[in-house]
Amino acid sequence: MSITMVMAGEDVCLPTIGALAEELKTAIAPDATVRLDLSGAASPDLSVIQLVQSARVSAAVLGCDFALSAPADETLRALLARAAFLPASADDTQFWLHGDTAQ
Repeated sequence: MSITMVMAGEDVCLPTIGALAEELKTAIAPDATVRLDLSGAASPDLSVIQLVQSARVSAAVLGCDFALSAPADETLRALLARAAFLPASADDTQFWLHGDTAQ
């Protein structure tokens, strides 16, 4: 099984989200395995969450195994909370936090 890694740049946010969107569009395919690494994103904004949510839906429709390579870090967790994504459903907790509900 081959895993395609997609890495977000340090500056990923609304003005630069298009590049990450194109990488995900290329990577997400039927029966593919894709891991998104957001660890380098210094100041992600709501556009990142929106793109990741959209990628999750697209991947599910195509039968693509799509996940984050690591649980959301403190910065992303704070953004998820501000955007009312946390607290989350069990599926969302598994996706964003790899099941870790500790704050």
